[in-house]
Amino acid sequence: MDKRPPVVVHPPSDDGGRRVTIEDEQVGTAYSFFDVLDLVHGAGLPGEDRAVDDPDLIEWRGGGPYDWSDGGRKDAEDTGTDDSADGDRTPEDDG
Repeated sequence: MDKRPPVVVHPPSDDGGRRVTIEDEQVGTAYSFFDVLDLVHGAGLPGEDRAVDDPDLIEWRGGGPYDWSDGGRKDAEDTGTDDSADGDRTPEDDG
C-alpha cells in the first residue's frame, strides 16, 4: 500500500505562489519554502529545514523546494505608490 505524504505543494501560479494542502485541506499559499515550513509547523507537523526534502512528508508538484516563480508577486513588485500621480508635479507646486 502506497502512503501519500500529508503535505502537497502544488505548482506555481501566475502570481508566483504555490497552494499548499495538508491532509487534503488547503492551508494557504506559499511564496518560498520558508512559507511551506511555517504552514507545516502551524499544522503541528515537524517543521525542521530537512522536512522540505522529506518525500514522506511533502510531495512537491511542478518543481521542488527551490523552484519558485517570481511571476508578479504583488508585494515584491508593488510598493503601493502610484508614480503617475506625481509625474506632473514640479518643486514649485509644493511651495
